[in-house]
Amino acid sequence: MKRQPPAARSTLDIAYWFQSRSDSAGEVLTQRKLHFLLYLTQAHYTAEHEGQKMMPATFLATEAGPLEPNIYQLFESGYFKVKGNEPSFAIETYLHEIWARYGKRTAKQLEAIVARDSVWRETLMRGSMLEIPLELMFSAYGGGGVALPLNQRQGAGRDRQVKEQEYWTPSGKRAQKWVPGTPRPPADDQPEKTCRRT
Repeated sequence: MKRQPPAARSTLDIAYWFQSRSDSAGEVLTQRKLHFLLYLTQAHYTAEHEGQKMMPATFLATEAGPLEPNIYQLFESGYFKVKGNEPSFAIETYLHEIWARYGKRTAKQLEAIVARDSVWRETLMRGSMLEIPLELMFSAYGGGGVALPLNQRQGAGRDRQVKEQEYWTPSGKRAQKWVPGTPRPPADDQPEKTCRRT
């Protein structure tokens, strides 16, 4: 592992992305599910990128699972009152990969996955509210392998077969595809300018 700055500037940006993505899918993002998604994102990313953090997050081991204390405080009411910054295209591509892998699972299913890695439980056995070491995440998720740089990943859709193309507005809401030559939806249902993402 080598010392590197986090890929994303803020943990809030990643958490807000998951909230927007969940909203656009018509799903409710609970506090527990959000923390499991953040933890799994950090664990997979650090394992694939020589120990580099995806976000400047600190995860504490609690009885409820890994917890990022700053996000916990901001999300305590069940919804962020502040808005995160748009992640870079490369980071968003990685987040889409994490969402595709874990987004449809319940908090209970994510808890089972995180429990199997033994990192959270191992840290919790040493004491509640201790930081979960990045080095343990790195090892538990297969760290040391060679991963493609973010800007070369297939998540951008160049080489991936996509069953159903989804369209999203810059604010993270799902948009309707419009084909030139067909009537547009009524003005109040008309989507914002869309960005094509996979």
